Amino acid sequence: MKLNKYLEKIAQGKSINLDRFIECLPYSDLNEWRKVYSAVRVRGGYQLTIVDEEQHQALYRPEPSDRVTASHVGRSHDFPSNFAHVLVLNDITKSQVPFVVVSDINGYKTGGKLVGKRAVLIENIENFYRYQEFLNLIGHPTLVNNSDIIFGAGNQICHRLNRPFLSIYEELYCAQDVELGGLTIYKTLKTYLPQCSWLAPVDWEIFRDKFKLKPQNSSHLVKAIDLARELGLNTEADLMNQTRAFLEQEALLPDLAQD
Repeated sequence: MKLNKYLEKIAQGKSINLDRFIECLPYSDLNEWRKVYSAVRVRGGYQLTIVDEEQHQALYRPEPSDRVTASHVGRSHDFPSNFAHVLVLNDITKSQVPFVVVSDINGYKTGGKLVGKRAVLIENIENFYRYQEFLNLIGHPTLVNNSDIIFGAGNQICHRLNRPFLSIYEELYCAQDVELGGLTIYKTLKTYLPQCSWLAPVDWEIFRDKFKLKPQNSSHLVKAIDLARELGLNTEADLMNQTRAFLEQEALLPDLAQD
């Protein structure tokens, strides 16, 4: 618990963990707090009474408003970064070397050339770099050409700063893991980008035996099945229910040794 939270609880007359409160204080003398508060032991900790209101108020720290200022108090992860980036491959890129699209509050910019109004978001890096093989195997060869192929990098694609860039596409096909995380990412994208469509194999039966990833617990499985049905992905929901397992996107690819 941060110092401001302790100060608020003290002002509200609530009990606190005194030892941890003292650790948060900016005093070199561990007994300095006694000049500001009196303490009574109560059930669940200590109840402090303010004896010097001015010194109590002076202890409050300004709340950080961005990632950089928050880093000075060890809270950078409480704030999103001011930049986001994605990797892109398409017909124009040479030797499978992607280019970067960088986004900030002013929009996006890239040194590469975007193909057009259609994109495929691929969650995992193996499938991203093998996108021609991947899309052909799942029965969508027409997406190989004239599409920008975007590496989703798990949940990173959901960064708010990516939305202006992604919104330039009239068609967005989302290739995700069939598990709670992948489905949640798709739901988030769909909320802000209604042109998103779930990209699934044309024939799921071919890949039924690829559902091998065991859920962490039964609750995860139930949540994933319910979420799939909420998103209208009933085939995926049925397969998770029947196999009692999830599917990792890489499982749709053959081993490189077999190529």
